[in-house]
Amino acid sequence: MVGHVVSLLVWPQYVTREIGIPRQFDLNGEGNFASWFQAFPLLLCALLTLLIAAHFRGQHSPLAGRWGAASALFLLMSVDEASQLHDLFTGPLRRGLQIDFGIFYFAWLLPAVCFLAFCAWYFAPLARSLPGAVRNRLLGALALYFGGAIVVEMLSGFAVEHGRRSTPYLAVLTFEETCELAGMLLVVGALLALLRTLEPRSIISVLGSGAIGVAPSAPAPSRPNGPRAEQLP
Repeated sequence: MVGHVVSLLVWPQYVTREIGIPRQFDLNGEGNFASWFQAFPLLLCALLTLLIAAHFRGQHSPLAGRWGAASALFLLMSVDEASQLHDLFTGPLRRGLQIDFGIFYFAWLLPAVCFLAFCAWYFAPLARSLPGAVRNRLLGALALYFGGAIVVEMLSGFAVEHGRRSTPYLAVLTFEETCELAGMLLVVGALLALLRTLEPRSIISVLGSGAIGVAPSAPAPSRPNGPRAEQLP
């Protein structure tokens, strides 16, 4: 985040967008270090939800499929964060709807809001099944993430009217990326807490078939309670 702010201050005065080092910290860019850093927590969430799905699959729970779908969704979000695939929708939708500015200036938000509403309905049983403390942590973290990715992105549609290098737009952009990054790191923490709740003493094991699973760690060997036996010379 510090590198992103410094790059915003340095680019207009001293370097261009094509210079290598500053653009590596642009959180709104792609194909740079910052995009990888943003995609990594999402990839970690995909792994954690996969382990949770494996746990529920071992318990023959009907929730296993939904946790597996959550893992696939986080993986897709990680790929999209690194490659900015969602921007492919912006141009065609903006031209088709003739949107020049406003909350849907970034027109990919239209299908994104619809898809987010579907996900909220589909994953609601998962939220209801969670322990209260973990549920509050996870929902709060997701609200922070999607508040930045969706709501603040909508507000940036008004700020972009001043230009993409204007102070209002860059301020909104920085706030948006801060919300996304902080929210996803909090999601990672909530999923780790959930995994510890499901398997307080757990290890990651690779099953013989090659599938990834979560198995309880072996209990520590018990020590005899009686007096230590005398050793012969």
